Amino acid sequence: MTQITDLATLQEAIWENNQRPHGTSQAAAAENILDQAAQLGPKAEIKAVFHLISAYEFSADRHKVLVPFARALRLWDQDPSVFDASATHSLFWDFKWVTTGMLDLPRVPLAAIENWLAEMDRRYRLAGHTERAVRMSEFYIADHIGDTERAQRAFDGWLAAERGELADCHACETARQGEFFSDSGDDAKAVRHWTPVLDGRLTCAEEPHRALARSLLPLVRLGRLDEARANHMRGYPMVKGSESLMHSVAKHIEFCALTGNEARALELLADTPGYFQADGEPEPRMGFYAATALLMDRLVALGRGDLPATGPTGRTWTAAELAGHSRAEALRIAAAFDERNGTTAVSERVRSTLDAEPLLERLPLGLRAVLPMTGSGSGPDVDDGPADEMPAAVGEAIDRYERARDAEDLDEMRAGMSEAIDRAGDSATPGWRAGAHLQLSEVLAVTDDLPGAVHHGYEAVAWADLADPRFAVVARTRLGGHLMAGGRHDEAAPVLEQALSDLDPSPEVHGEGNLVQVRWWLGECAANRHEPAEAAQHWLAAAQVAQHWPDQADHAMLATLAAEALERAGEGLSAELAYERAADLWAEVGDALRQVRTTRAWAWAVRDRDVAEASRIMTGATRACEAALADSTDDEELAELRVQLPETLEQHARVIADEDLDTARFRGLYEGALAEAYALASRAESLLRESDDVARWCRSALLAAELAVESGSTAAGLELVAAVEARIEGDEELSGFGGHAGWIRGQISA
Repeated sequence: MTQITDLATLQEAIWENNQRPHGTSQAAAAENILDQAAQLGPKAEIKAVFHLISAYEFSADRHKVLVPFARALRLWDQDPSVFDASATHSLFWDFKWVTTGMLDLPRVPLAAIENWLAEMDRRYRLAGHTERAVRMSEFYIADHIGDTERAQRAFDGWLAAERGELADCHACETARQGEFFSDSGDDAKAVRHWTPVLDGRLTCAEEPHRALARSLLPLVRLGRLDEARANHMRGYPMVKGSESLMHSVAKHIEFCALTGNEARALELLADTPGYFQADGEPEPRMGFYAATALLMDRLVALGRGDLPATGPTGRTWTAAELAGHSRAEALRIAAAFDERNGTTAVSERVRSTLDAEPLLERLPLGLRAVLPMTGSGSGPDVDDGPADEMPAAVGEAIDRYERARDAEDLDEMRAGMSEAIDRAGDSATPGWRAGAHLQLSEVLAVTDDLPGAVHHGYEAVAWADLADPRFAVVARTRLGGHLMAGGRHDEAAPVLEQALSDLDPSPEVHGEGNLVQVRWWLGECAANRHEPAEAAQHWLAAAQVAQHWPDQADHAMLATLAAEALERAGEGLSAELAYERAADLWAEVGDALRQVRTTRAWAWAVRDRDVAEASRIMTGATRACEAALADSTDDEELAELRVQLPETLEQHARVIADEDLDTARFRGLYEGALAEAYALASRAESLLRESDDVARWCRSALLAAELAVESGSTAAGLELVAAVEARIEGDEELSGFGGHAGWIRGQISA
């Protein structure tokens, strides 16, 4: 560790310690830093104290945080002037979590927590801060110990108080407030309160992660099943594996256990083995154990107590064994809290989770819903759906559907298959149900009823899992497509990932076409999550399959998408190669417009590395555009090419003449570049001079004017400026170009 001799070396030592993993060793190093810093005076001591507070907060020594915080308060009382603005803010900000954070530790007496709350209240008033954070902290204490009247008073005071600089972030406050409404029995009010967080208007580092998890069971109880499913599919990837969001992971497990998705809940449990470790935080571990016990009890009730389950390390567990252990652990921790609090509120909340009854028999999630087999059991039987064992009315409805299909009557097809499903009821086998729901889903998609298509797609997947794993892949792929069409990327991603894991690309099973399509959509999902590296991975994998196909259009498009994603991911050289490959493929396909656009993108990707090479590539784009103009006989294509040629020339000019962000003036990137750029822009302007799009010509003319002036052709530049001014005179819609023209004149006179 750096020897601390002054404020600079103190800061270096703190920085070095912050690079260590959170835990006891980091906290011990922070204690040593404070011992040394105290010798340098109060400013150094203050900085080191807050570093130790932070180190304790993220370690098993969290209960020790009150000691350095009390030391910070003593330093403040001795001389507030030695606290700079940052340290002052930290002092009052830390009051919140130093006070209420101790609630999570049963070893800290309740009286001490109440004393700290009173001290917080007093000091906030003296400092002139609003009472919002104080009332929020009081609410947390009262709610935790089960004092409902005090909790309601504090909650009302929290909402009524003015938001100040020490209030929690708006997203976190909104999420926690909504949970209180739900706990009080008003799910509808809770969901309304959560809306600005759930829809992305209020966000932070841990929201909407928490609100999505909190909303699951309230939405199910309200019958808003599509939203509950969507929030699970969207929310779980946000919290997966996060220790600080263990409570939210437990909410997702609880949701799955109570909606007939025990198989999914087992997968979630397997993602989080570290949550069982004894040195974790008591309160979130208690909630995790309770959710685990609930799930294990569900498995036992289903007759699957023999299933292996992920539990504490050191031994193997069956569901039945883990059920008992988890229940005991959850209640043991709850009892420690109740003993500290002098109430039974915590144990009562835990028991309400442990004793919860399923809310639904089954909520299809589009994910594998079949519990693993044990012993000599095998997977689900393949079911070919023999419809002749069902009531005659089902056959009549199927005949109605088939007649409508022959007549291409979509409305009648919809009615016929819906009738068949309704009349079949429980007499239908899983395989028949899977096929019927999938056919109805496809009809609904064609008629633009995407919500209906998605609903029956989920049903198709759920039944296919019970009948035929191969058909389940097909159903998942179709469902994924409907979700993508509806812009529901967060739901589509896990469905498609499951389809990909089970997909067999051999021609006699699912085929390469399905593999490419699933990869393509997964790339779109990753791009929608702003994860370009993952998107590129999917698109490159799909392109590798499609490169052998006779028609290379898909290969070209995938190469283009991959190039764009690689560029966004900062993989410059890989992006260049992908753009080059894509441009060649578009030329091979014969799509001149895409060839030109992709070649331009390639040039921009190369520009920062080699501007001369970028200029050469842009020249190639111009030649490709000119050749297509000479050869094309399609009027629409010709019209678009006439637009793309001047656009290419202008982009070429901008590639070699960079615009300075400070002065807004162009500079050549190599000797003679400005004159070359002016020639390119001048040609673009001449091509647009007779265009009906006057605004487009004005932009081109003013670009050429600027480059003319910068390259020394002042007279030519003034002539273009004058031409623009004459063209826009009296036209209010084009008057904005006057300011640009005037600015160019000003540059000349300057």
